[in-house]
Amino acid sequence: MMNDNTIIAGIVAGGSGTRMGGVLPKQFMELKGKPVLIHTVEKFLSHSRLDTVIIGTNPEWRTHTEELIKKYFPDNDNVFVTDGGADRNATVFNIVTFASKALGCRADDIILTHDAVRPFVTHKMIDDSISAMDSYDICTTSIPETDTVVISKDGSKALSFPDRRELYRIQTPQTFRLGSFTDVYSSLTPEERSQATDVCRLYLEKGHSVKLIDGDASNIKLTYPFDFTLAVAILT
Repeated sequence: MMNDNTIIAGIVAGGSGTRMGGVLPKQFMELKGKPVLIHTVEKFLSHSRLDTVIIGTNPEWRTHTEELIKKYFPDNDNVFVTDGGADRNATVFNIVTFASKALGCRADDIILTHDAVRPFVTHKMIDDSISAMDSYDICTTSIPETDTVVISKDGSKALSFPDRRELYRIQTPQTFRLGSFTDVYSSLTPEERSQATDVCRLYLEKGHSVKLIDGDASNIKLTYPFDFTLAVAILT
């Protein structure tokens, strides 16, 4: 990979966190003394190859997000906040647009998009993701599925049992170049955009190969209250 590429972390922090059941969205809830979002941002800022962090947040929580950044990173001018979109992919689009228009990033610059509520991303995942850009248009961290999985249309009757040896659980980071994402996203109809819940699916449907990078079982997404209990145990 060429050394003059800008490497960006795009933190998707637009969720409402309703499944957690709290007042604050889960990315702002405290984990061992500081918000989950801050734990996540720190992981990227501590990596020597990362140049910039851009956080896409719900507009209603933008001021709160900006205040947190000022509090925890008062001397760092490489962390930015922009408005998120109506869904995950729209938030990624807003982050990419901000990188291009506000920061002057180029089409071949690399962005690692990551869930704000996955605070246990490792430097190895980041390194492997960046390295994959030498050969692939997009990559995602993932782990093999270990449970038996069933397909059901009504949640009541099992229809089939896919071979779990062929199943992987997608994590983040998901990594690609700014220009390729803009091309893919702009080519989609509104219906196609609404149906795809993941950037990798967008790329796959447009004929791109998606590279799987080794994730880790500890790279959990904090979605339910039990996940916070597990996160505290991991930190302890």
